[in-house]
Amino acid sequence: MSLTEDRIIAARLRLLHGIDDSRSAERKRLLKRPMFLIAGAVAGAAAVTAGVVVVSQLTAPSPQVEAIPAPTAGPREPGQTVPKPEPTSGTTITEPFPGTTPQAGQYLHVASTTERLLYRDGRIFVWPAHGDFPPISGLLVREYAQTYVPADRSGDWYIEYGPNAERVQFFPEDQGPAGELAWDNQYPVNTEVRGNWYPGGQSGDGEPLPDPNAYPRDPQALLDYLRAQVAAYAQSPEEIDEVVAGDLIYKLQSNTAPADERAAYLGALDLSGLAQVAVTNDGKTRYRVHRSLYVALTETIVVDPATGWVTEYTLRYDRTDGAEGDMVPGNVPDVRTTYAVAIVNSGP
Repeated sequence: MSLTEDRIIAARLRLLHGIDDSRSAERKRLLKRPMFLIAGAVAGAAAVTAGVVVVSQLTAPSPQVEAIPAPTAGPREPGQTVPKPEPTSGTTITEPFPGTTPQAGQYLHVASTTERLLYRDGRIFVWPAHGDFPPISGLLVREYAQTYVPADRSGDWYIEYGPNAERVQFFPEDQGPAGELAWDNQYPVNTEVRGNWYPGGQSGDGEPLPDPNAYPRDPQALLDYLRAQVAAYAQSPEEIDEVVAGDLIYKLQSNTAPADERAAYLGALDLSGLAQVAVTNDGKTRYRVHRSLYVALTETIVVDPATGWVTEYTLRYDRTDGAEGDMVPGNVPDVRTTYAVAIVNSGP
C-alpha cells in the first residue's frame, strides 16, 4: 500500500529530526516542500514512532555521502545550460549568483537522479529499520524526479516523479534466480512517470505557503531566526543544532531557493559551525554534517560556488548500533542524489 504525501513527509520529519507529530507547526512547515519528499512507505504507526522506515514501495526521490562504486548513469539532460555568471551591469551592487534567476517566461529546471540502498530480510527496508537478524541481501535502486519553477514563483510549478526502482547493483552481486525473483516480487521496477502542476508550488493542503521574505537575507540574522524558531519546541541545545543543521541542508538541497535566499543559507551554514567544510578537486565546496541525537547519520552536500546550486547530496546511516550482517561496502551511501539545474525557456 502506498502512503499519502503527508504521511511520507511526516515519516521523514520523525526519522531525521525526531520531532513528535503533534508539533503541528513544524509539520506544516515541512508540508510546504512537496517536491522533495523522502521516498518510501512506512509499515505501520509503530515503525514511525520508533523512528525507522520500512519500505514497501519507494515512489519519490530523496537525499545522500561519498562515491558509489557501482556504474551510474548521469541525470537526464535538463535543457539549456545556465551561462557563466557575470557581474550585474550598470550597477555597483553584485547580484548573488548572477545568471541563475529565470526571466519572464523562463523556468528553473531541477532534475535529480537518486540511488537508494535497500535491504531484504523478508521485508524491504532502509538501514535504520534493520531487525535482530542479518539481512539476506541488498539492492541499490535508481529513481528520477524533476521540478519546473516559473520565473513568477506564485505561478504553477510542475513536479514529476519516475521511473523508479531501476536496478543498479545487487549485494552480493550473485543473487541467483530465486534472489532476484524475490526482489522483483516484493519491489518491482516501476516505469510509471507521474507529474502534476502545483499553484505556487503548494502541496494542496490548502494552507498558504510561508512568506519567503520572512527569512532574513543576512546570514547571521537568518541563523538567529532559524534557531529562535526551533527553540520554541526543542528540548535541548543539541536538538536546536540538529534541527537547524537539517533545515539548512534541506533548503539548499532543494535547489529551488531564489539566489539571495540561497546565498543567505550558505552563509548561515558557514557561520553555524555545524558542518565540516572542504574544497573538492574540481573547485566545489563540500559541507558534511554528522547528527546523532535521534538517528546517527552523516549528510553531505556539494555546492557549486559559482551558482550556489547543490550538485550532489549523500546520506549514510551509522552502522554502530550492533546490527550485524551488512554485506554492502562502507563507502556506498544509503542515498545519493545528483542534480542538474538549468534555466530553460519553456515548461514541460
